[in-house]
Amino acid sequence: MAMLVLVMAIGTFAQIIADRIGIPATGPLLFAGLIFGKAGLGLIQPEVLGELLSVIVKASVAIVVFEGGMLLNVWDIRHTSRAVLGLVTVGLLITTVLGGLLVHYLFGWSWELSFLFGAIVSVTGPTVITPILEKVKVNRRVRSTLESESIIADPLGVILAALVFTAIISPSGLRDALPTAAKTLGAGVLAGVGVALAVWVVADKFRFLPAKFSRIGILGAALVAYTLAELIAHEAGVTAAAVSGIAVGSLNIPHKEKIEDFKGDLATIAISAVFILLASGLLISDITALGLPGIAVVLAMIFAVRPVRVFLSTLGSELKTNEKWFISFLGPRGIVAASVATFFAFELRDLGIAGAESFTALVFAVILATVLTQGTFAKQTARFFKVMPRHILIVGADEAARILAKRLAEAGESLSMIDTDTENCELANDLKETNVFCEDATDPKVLKKAGIRDSKCVIVATPSDKTNILICQAIRAEFGDVRLVARVNATANVSAFENSGIEAMSPPEATATILENMVLRPSFFNFLSLGMGEERMREAVIKPPVPDGASLASLELGKVVVVAIRRGEDLVTPRGSTPIRHNDVLTILGEEQDLEDALERLM
Repeated sequence: MAMLVLVMAIGTFAQIIADRIGIPATGPLLFAGLIFGKAGLGLIQPEVLGELLSVIVKASVAIVVFEGGMLLNVWDIRHTSRAVLGLVTVGLLITTVLGGLLVHYLFGWSWELSFLFGAIVSVTGPTVITPILEKVKVNRRVRSTLESESIIADPLGVILAALVFTAIISPSGLRDALPTAAKTLGAGVLAGVGVALAVWVVADKFRFLPAKFSRIGILGAALVAYTLAELIAHEAGVTAAAVSGIAVGSLNIPHKEKIEDFKGDLATIAISAVFILLASGLLISDITALGLPGIAVVLAMIFAVRPVRVFLSTLGSELKTNEKWFISFLGPRGIVAASVATFFAFELRDLGIAGAESFTALVFAVILATVLTQGTFAKQTARFFKVMPRHILIVGADEAARILAKRLAEAGESLSMIDTDTENCELANDLKETNVFCEDATDPKVLKKAGIRDSKCVIVATPSDKTNILICQAIRAEFGDVRLVARVNATANVSAFENSGIEAMSPPEATATILENMVLRPSFFNFLSLGMGEERMREAVIKPPVPDGASLASLELGKVVVVAIRRGEDLVTPRGSTPIRHNDVLTILGEEQDLEDALERLM
């Protein structure tokens, strides 16, 4: 009992550390297991638990896999992009096959064990992707692709690994594994869907599951699905847990938010138990014994298998080449891969399969290498492949500035804010996707730290015009031709800012314009304020390499509509034959993805 309490305490602390420094919890948990296990202090000795260890691991894996499945709503798959569909279908198979070929020829494992390794390391997972993307800002298309791939591939990879494992337990190996695999898949699907439907009927149709019991009821459902499937077919439990999670996540079950919070907490506990218990049983010699073949497999998985998977499975997709390269080098393996590897490791040892000992060590070596290297160098990689959105720096963090920051963040922009007022900074810290610096904006070191060199625009928006003009002058003197947009609180001072080459906005004039539009053009004002569903309006300034004088039609902007062209002080009616000049400002309307494609073509 004392050892289990120690495992929970160490696991919780490791996950807190991971959250604080903004990296996936996988790495700290594995290191914690090594430090406190056989390889280090020897405080955690999993073999002492005996048969209880297997029970703990199986229950934990069922919870983790169920939790991963709940993130996937099957009704949302129809909205996924061509790239995501390729990555989670063809891509899974590519990684499974190539990973299997690598370890078969380098380690001499059986084909069954080799392809099991390939299936397990074919998934990434939101628990490792999300912390990295919170730390590294990338454009919306890349972010959406990585997040969707991790959510969808997680449960599908589990099911694939479970089916491959049936070839190992099949008496005749791969040749006669299909009937066993069909039985395992059928049992898993039947048990998973059956339990999920039972929960839906009880909770939604008959309202027999009160809110205070909904969370424990869902936990019970995950374990029931696992156990029921195991009774029907050996090794069908993992598939059932994944399927039941997907089904529950896709059904409209009451109190779903509470359920999701609770299962997230349970998954955190389960993850701690699985990682630390397994890592504590490893010795450093287990990993070093992999030798040069192990290093070759890890490097090949990162620098060869993942890029091949990405480029082949996204052929004909909307992704650009630089985006494909970045996605190729951001594929850290996560919680589900480690949990499933742990689960099958016990089964492999019980069956006396040759290579079972090095199997676990190699999976964890891939996990550690991908999490540590890709988590550490993700920002540099994003900058190298130019997938980071251009930064916006806001000086000032009062209410108006915070509202602006919130809207820009919702539009997918990367933001930093600077203010010397402690209260403003505390309120700004509550904003998502925003870095706040409670320092002096006239200090060049502070501006550099806030990302001014990567900024497409600096918005100076303090309540004082004197402060605003001083900051603008300091920025222009230190950093040269930076686009400056300033809030001018007194209308009489607008000319002073404009004469200095600063784009100025006067709140009194803006208020009058808004009120005028609300009275004289209410429909158009609502359109500009709210947009039309998923459609939005953006502006693009025409610069080289767009040819000066090219016709609007020749720009091939796809599904967006050009609604206006501003040329200096004049408005030009957009037609297909209209010649486009450098510094023209095009106002374009369309859905988010189409807008991004058009803006990349224009800018």
